[in-house]
Parts: sequence; structure tokens; C-alpha cells
Amino acid sequence: MCSSVQKALFEEEDRVKKLQQKVATLEKRNKQLRDRVKKVKRSLRQARKNSRHMELVNRKLSEKLSSAGGQIPYINSLKQENSHGTYLKV
Repeated sequence: MCSSVQKALFEEEDRVKKLQQKVATLEKRNKQLRDRVKKVKRSLRQARKNSRHMELVNRKLSEKLSSAGGQIPYINSLKQENSHGTYLKV
């Protein structure tokens, strides 16, 4: 009778040990996933910040272009005074 109790106790201790190892593995994986989520959230915040900054820059540039209006001639409408071109002799 004593040996069957010892056997049951040993099996229970072995089961507890395996469960503890499994818990440790899952906790480690959980930490890895939490760290990954933190990195992704940080990247997302940075991307949103960059996006807002680029929208602001584009808005300011558009305002400058619209306020300049007719003051800045377009490249296509420019006429070269010397259209024959100048070449250097080598």
C-alpha cells in the first residue's frame, strides 16, 4: 500500500513539474509577444506622427503655392532667351 501511495505522489510531483515548465514557457512567450506589441504600437505612433507632419508640410507648401499664384512662372511656360544653346569646345 505504501508503494502505491509513493508512486501516486511521484506521478503527481512529475505532473506538477511538467506544468510548471509549461507555465514558464508560456510566460516567456507571453513576454515576447508583449514586447512585440509594444514595438508595433511604438512604430504605429511614429508613423502617425510622421504622417501628420507630412500633411502639415504639404498644407503649408500648398498655401505657399496658392498665395504665390501668378508670381511663380511655370517651368513649361519659360522661354529661353538664347535657344540656340552654348557648347564648350574640348
